[in-house]
Amino acid sequence: MYIHLSIIIQEEIMKFNRFNILGLAVLVTVFMSACGGGAKEQSTTEEPTESTEVAAADYAVDSEASTVAWKGEVAGVYGHNGVIDIKEGTISGADGKITGGTIVIDMTTIQPLDSASYSEEHPASDLVGHLSTGDFFLVEEFPTASFTIKSHEGDKLVGDLTVRGITNEETVDLSSVSFDGGFSGSGVLVFDRQKYDVKWEHYVEDYVLSDDIEIKLEIVASK
Repeated sequence: MYIHLSIIIQEEIMKFNRFNILGLAVLVTVFMSACGGGAKEQSTTEEPTESTEVAAADYAVDSEASTVAWKGEVAGVYGHNGVIDIKEGTISGADGKITGGTIVIDMTTIQPLDSASYSEEHPASDLVGHLSTGDFFLVEEFPTASFTIKSHEGDKLVGDLTVRGITNEETVDLSSVSFDGGFSGSGVLVFDRQKYDVKWEHYVEDYVLSDDIEIKLEIVASK
């Protein structure tokens, strides 16, 4: 009888221990799940990303470092080319694109460079004088010309060109644009002189003055 009672007691103790172990296991599982869930939730939290966009900035055109070259041709015969000064200007940009700005040209500084076309009898000053008259740019009345930027897409810069007080939309074909430590850019603008009332015709019938005037721009600007 005592032996049988002892066996019963031992079996009850073992059941009790198994129950406690099972309960402990459940508690541990719940605890680990809670900790694991918290860690997973924390790992999926997104950190704010730093913006890589470059803020818009304005640049003052360096008139001394910049150049504007011009060229006009009498078809099939000869041409004239030279330079002209920038009076002032600004360029605005952001994220590698030109967003605005204006370049003002001093029309009183027209300077021919094609010296082979001139002689003592017909010096370069004669050409400058003629280009300054009403046959061409009427400089006394319109001492400046300007280009105001409207948009920049790819290698095209669109803006309003004003010559002799007349404004038309024109496009500059860009060859380079850089905002590295400042601004530098280059391009070519070709415009029809007739649109700006520059309507002089060559006095020799067979000599046809081209309607196209080419402008090459090399612009340097800084903040």
